[in-house]
Amino acid sequence: MIKIILADDQPAVISGVRKYIRQMPGFVVVATAVSAAELAERLQDTPCDLLITEFSMPINRIGGGCTLLNQLKRDYPRVSLIVLTMIDIPAVLHQIMHSGVKGLVHKSDEMVELGRALLEGSKSTPYIGKSALLILKKGPSGKLPTRREVEVLKMYVVGNSLREIADRLNKSVKTVGLQKASAMRKMGLRNDIELGRYACTMGRVSPPAR
Repeated sequence: MIKIILADDQPAVISGVRKYIRQMPGFVVVATAVSAAELAERLQDTPCDLLITEFSMPINRIGGGCTLLNQLKRDYPRVSLIVLTMIDIPAVLHQIMHSGVKGLVHKSDEMVELGRALLEGSKSTPYIGKSALLILKKGPSGKLPTRREVEVLKMYVVGNSLREIADRLNKSVKTVGLQKASAMRKMGLRNDIELGRYACTMGRVSPPAR
């Protein structure tokens, strides 16, 4: 029997997933958590084989986003991970997909996609839900941002204007603007709002892993 912990800050999501898993032979939900702090407690006191978690859980004792995934992999290397998320930024989903998870499912996917992730996914070849796959296809084209493009994004997200970046790098504002736009396009970020969300979620600006 595969023992599962469910972690999501929306109780309705936990309820729906739990109900679905009850219908799957060979799987059982042994605990649930609605915050990163509660998840840390459940992982310590409840042995499990697999964790289904939202990517951007409320930050607390563990943290959120990549901090959450990295700490889980470090502290619980034998626990498989499936990310069930509302994140719709292609660059973030690429990071998740290449982080060693067993599956990546978007919350707009039908529940059967989560079932397939449970049955078919592996850490070497994660199962990607249909909706998540469509979002990924809108993202990075396979080309990674250059070192200078990433440098421009890092400077921009911490509050520097294009003019300030241009002055610091001894470039024209037009050149810096083109580098910023090129990096965002390669990372699947459509506007400054998504860039800000990406930077906050990842804790840094870096090109998607491949």
